[in-house]
Amino acid sequence: MLGLASLCAAALALSACGGGGSTTTTTAAAVSPTTPGVKAGPTDNPCRRQVGGFLKSMKALRGNLAVGLSYEQYAAEMKLLRAAYGRVPVEQLTLDCLYATGAPAERALNEYADAANAWGECLAEAGCTTASIEGALQRKWRIASHYLSEAA
Repeated sequence: MLGLASLCAAALALSACGGGGSTTTTTAAAVSPTTPGVKAGPTDNPCRRQVGGFLKSMKALRGNLAVGLSYEQYAAEMKLLRAAYGRVPVEQLTLDCLYATGAPAERALNEYADAANAWGECLAEAGCTTASIEGALQRKWRIASHYLSEAA
């Protein structure tokens, strides 16, 4: 699940390496992160086209959580979300996209996955009820929602 974040960190580390005889030119726009708080335009943005399906899946999950889901429904939503994540062309994302959208989106996915794992472990444990871990799930979902808002 840490693919986008790892790629971003590696790209940043490589871009910081000293010159040497490389003939590759990198533009400042491809290396510098977007200004915090400034969101990209609609669908004319390549990043939004590349990551949009993944973000849309997470927004759908967030909306469904607001009305309530069973564990089975949540697990099914997570399967769809992971499939959408798998369709993101990570190797084609610019550093701007990774920094402003990809990293917070992946953090959101990780929080949703942590919640799914905690919920599943609870159901497998004798005496554990969903009500007993609801606070922990709500906290993870709230954090995921925050990261999703950063990415969107």
